[in-house]
Amino acid sequence: MRRNKSLWYLAALVLIFAVVGSFLGEFLSGWVPLLGRSQTIAFKIPINLALNVLNLEFLLSLGLKINLLSVVGMLLGVYVYYNR
Repeated sequence: MRRNKSLWYLAALVLIFAVVGSFLGEFLSGWVPLLGRSQTIAFKIPINLALNVLNLEFLLSLGLKINLLSVVGMLLGVYVYYNR
């Protein structure tokens, strides 16, 4: 690994290429249905908070939707990082 590049740069490249790949996969799914198939990974943490008479319920969730082109984008981001 080159010393002038950081892991934050790699993470940013992978994230940017994954988002672009995901967008392209959704956009092109009308013509190629395979590209629109995605898998969702989600984490949900329920947080219940009761105040006097009111019952407030908060739900914190984090979701990641991955399709074929987002994986290709992630791999392309790693390739760009190591070959630039």
